[in-house]
Amino acid sequence: MCAQRLNNFNNVFAALQILGAQTGGAGNEPFCRALKMVQEASAGRSDPGTPLPGPDRPTWSAYHRLERENQLLIDHAEMMACALGACPNCWGSIADCEDCGGIGKPGTFLPDPRCFDQFVLPVIARVMGRHISERNNRIPARQ
Repeated sequence: MCAQRLNNFNNVFAALQILGAQTGGAGNEPFCRALKMVQEASAGRSDPGTPLPGPDRPTWSAYHRLERENQLLIDHAEMMACALGACPNCWGSIADCEDCGGIGKPGTFLPDPRCFDQFVLPVIARVMGRHISERNNRIPARQ
């Protein structure tokens, strides 16, 4: 956090402390609650964006692992959208999407051949293979 923002935060915090130190009563109740919330939110933090310390706080290695997993899932979702001819940004679900204008549902665009071959073709082959073998088992062979 830059020094100016930290200074502003400290000033607000000090003002809330002053307001909370005044006499109680119904009129001062919101200020006391706000002061308590600010104190709880800033306890043990060097920066308001820093997670609270404690046993349930993830380690940095776990945090970085989750970041990598999240990026991998984003990449796969984008490749899947391209394989299905959908908008990788919104899949056609956001009316004012900058990429497709809300029309990018699967099948709207031509599929990317490499993504299609990687994700869709194996599924089609498996389903078709299953249907062929099921049909062969149901239909008796002609003699």
